[in-house]
Order: sequence, then structure tokens, then C-alpha cells
Amino acid sequence: MKSKLNTTRDSYDKNALEIADGFWGFELTDTWNTFSQSLPEGAKVADIGCGPGRDTGQFNQRGYWTTGLDYSRGMLQEAMRRAPAPYLQGDMRTLPFSAEAFDGAWVCASLLHIPRKEVPGVLDGIWRILKPGGTIYLALKEGQGELWDSRKGQRFFTFFQEDEIRGLLDNAGFEIFELLVNPGEKATWIN
Repeated sequence: MKSKLNTTRDSYDKNALEIADGFWGFELTDTWNTFSQSLPEGAKVADIGCGPGRDTGQFNQRGYWTTGLDYSRGMLQEAMRRAPAPYLQGDMRTLPFSAEAFDGAWVCASLLHIPRKEVPGVLDGIWRILKPGGTIYLALKEGQGELWDSRKGQRFFTFFQEDEIRGLLDNAGFEIFELLVNPGEKATWIN
């Protein structure tokens, strides 16, 4: 039996072009700007769960040294085609980066594919790769529980409540400077 993450990865691989087109049609200009303001000039950024490279490309255009990491080979192929940059295929549960290697970690709509019980370990890993005073950006879907979504293959999702993510971040050692709950067309997002 395949793991939740492997099934999700396979769905991204099989539907990479369609999913990438959807990502590239949606801009996060205000969010990119806010995150960028927290970074030093020439910062090193890890785009964890980079998907098709939209955000990696944005940060590289802003003068940051950005490395994208994704579990899906299909998404990384789209990333290389759309926004050439350093990319690695890897699992966010075991980040292949040295301690204190990055000034910022961009984790946009990717932690939501991790089973709830594994989220604390992922946050600990992100803490490990950030320099002291480093910044993390998270985008998570608000809701209850975990479920499979059968649109574009079989993809696993974990939903969070605001107080839950505050606790998880606090336990990992992060200080929250801003937490926004943004209703969207298809989901409410905790950023």
C-alpha cells in the first residue's frame, strides 16, 4: 500500500501541467512583498514544496538566492521549464539542507499535504535550516481533520484551525509576527 505522500506525489506527477497552469495563473504580489520585507538583501530562501516554481522565480527576480524543493518530479520539471533555478527533489519531512543555511523559508500550500502527526517534525526541520531571526511563511487551509481530494488524482490534505497552528509554531520555537485568515473562493487560508 502506498503512503499518503507517495499517492499525492504521483497525482502531482500525472497532472503536473494542469496544476502548474493553475498556480501560475494566481499571483500573491502582496504576500511576496510582505515576506520580502522581512529578508536581508541577497537573502537565501528555501521554497519548500515549491511546486511549479512560481514563487521560487519571484524571489529570484527580487535578488534572493532561492532553492526550490518538491517531492514531485513532475512539478520540478514544470518549475525548470517555467522558472529555471536550483531545484531539488526531496521530502520536507527530512530536509536535505544544513543547519542555519537560509534566511527565509517559504512554505506555501505544501505543509497541508503532511499528515497532522508529522507536522511538528517538519516545523522542527524548518527551524533547524533557518538562521537565527529567520522568517517562515506558511499558507494552510482552514478546517477540521484530514481528507482525500479526488480532483486531479488522489491528493491528501490536512486542515488546520488558527489556535492549532499557533500552538504548533510556538512549540517549534517560532514567534508569530502576523497571522491572517483569508477567505478565498474555494477555501479559507491561514497565512
